[in-house]
Amino acid sequence: MQEAQQSDDDILLINVVIEQMICDTDPELGGAVQLMGLLRTLIDPENMLATTNKTEKSEFLNFFYNHCMHVLTAPLLTNTSEDKYEKDNYQTAQLLALILELLTFCVEHHTYHIKNYIMNKDLLRRVLVLMNSKHTFLALCALRFMRRIIGLKDEFYNRYITKGNLFEPVINALLDNGTRYNLLNSAVIELFEFIRV
Repeated sequence: MQEAQQSDDDILLINVVIEQMICDTDPELGGAVQLMGLLRTLIDPENMLATTNKTEKSEFLNFFYNHCMHVLTAPLLTNTSEDKYEKDNYQTAQLLALILELLTFCVEHHTYHIKNYIMNKDLLRRVLVLMNSKHTFLALCALRFMRRIIGLKDEFYNRYITKGNLFEPVINALLDNGTRYNLLNSAVIELFEFIRV
């Protein structure tokens, strides 16, 4: 039954677009960037037509999270197993940054659906593994994802973060950064300033 479900998911147009994005062979991921823009437009609730049936948006998002989100997050989950970042090359880092950008968009616009996905997959912990990347832009994307979650001031997220000790990778990244005053340092300080206020 699950195999039939998996093969049905493989032929969905949205999943084909996601697969094309993930498999882009261009070193600069030009096609992937365009496909990510297309995906963002597709899943933006503001772009969904207002109809008399208010449940259509919710039904579409349920469909997306049940049948497509696992395809989108597969490279992220594959590369962040065992609390270490597996493949720290530039092209993989760029792809993961694109995926994180889309996930950050989901945090902002799909509050209920993404919250369940983050909690069930322990996604924030996996994302924060990327704070160890040698590519600062990827570490910043991971931090931006966490910042968006904290910015929601949601009690469930706050408990999830504190119970899971999810500030540890952020603090470790700050300590590893040393005395350098750079964008990573500023972003971490801004995060803690936001929490303090």
